[in-house]
Order: sequence, then C-alpha cells, then structure tokens
Amino acid sequence: MAAPAADVWTLVGDFSAIHRWHPQVSAPTLRGASPHTPGAERVFGAGTEEELVERLVERDESARRLVYTMPDPPFPITNHRAVLEVVPRDDRHCTVVWTAMFDCSPETARELESVIGDGVFAVGLNALAERYGRGASASG
Repeated sequence: MAAPAADVWTLVGDFSAIHRWHPQVSAPTLRGASPHTPGAERVFGAGTEEELVERLVERDESARRLVYTMPDPPFPITNHRAVLEVVPRDDRHCTVVWTAMFDCSPETARELESVIGDGVFAVGLNALAERYGRGASASG
C-alpha cells in the first residue's frame, strides 16, 4: 500500500469496522466486549439462518495485528484462526497480510480457497489497494 502502516492500521485495526473498507461486507453487530478487547464478537447476518460470528482473540497495537476465530463456522472446518496484519515496509508504504488457517477435507479446502480466499480476502485487499494505492513493488 502507498500509505504509512499507521494510517492503514487506523482503518483495518477496528474489529467492528470491516464494512468501512470491505465493499462486500455490511456493518456487523458487535457483541460482548469493546471492539478492541479479546472476546468481542462481530456478527454478520445477526438473527438469520446465515449468521456468522467472528471472535477477536488478539489485538496487538504495536504489531498492528488482529487475530480472530469463527467459533461456530458455517463451513465444515475446525480450528479456524485468521490473522489480519499491517506490516510497514518504510515510512510511506506497508503491506497488508490477511490469512486464515483451519482443518478440513481437501475438497472443502479447494472450495473455501475460492469462496474466502478469492471472494473475501482478495476483494478486501484489492479495495484497500484502491483506497491507498498499491505503492512501489517490494523489490523496487
């Protein structure tokens, strides 16, 4: 990103505000603790059959990192853990890294790579790049 890590973190580091930067996500309902406190839950589609809950496990301000889980995922997966991190490259550029790890069958892994990897993570990261600019390549 062609922006300082602190600027990007101000936007993405708010666990309850993903809808402010991700074009395909509507505002979640917040349950429990404040959005900066482990245990906070953001709920998408609250009260519907498609309700999805993500629980904040860690928010590290100095590392600019959020770690969250899906306690009851709508997919046949276990041990879900996602990390969203803003890594400074220099004073004016950063890289946003968004990953998820979980256990599942190979078939489910292939399906979720498309649904979550391409349909959620890539779309969100591209929206951030559009907002801030892509910046210089890491090698040049």
